[in-house]
Amino acid sequence: MADIWQAIRAITPGDEFRVCPACGYKLGFHTSLLRTEGGLLVILICPECGARFDTGWMVPDGRSA
Repeated sequence: MADIWQAIRAITPGDEFRVCPACGYKLGFHTSLLRTEGGLLVILICPECGARFDTGWMVPDGRSA
């Protein structure tokens, strides 16, 4: 299970993404933000097993250039 904490898996969510593909948890995800050059990358984290998923969703980081 230690590998789950190391990797952020890329996923393409469909109409709904609430079941963890790693452990089957069915009640949704926590979120985390990872700073990148293009802004903040939204990472979904399973509250049951800790698996992390990159949806490709970005939000502006709010910093002035």
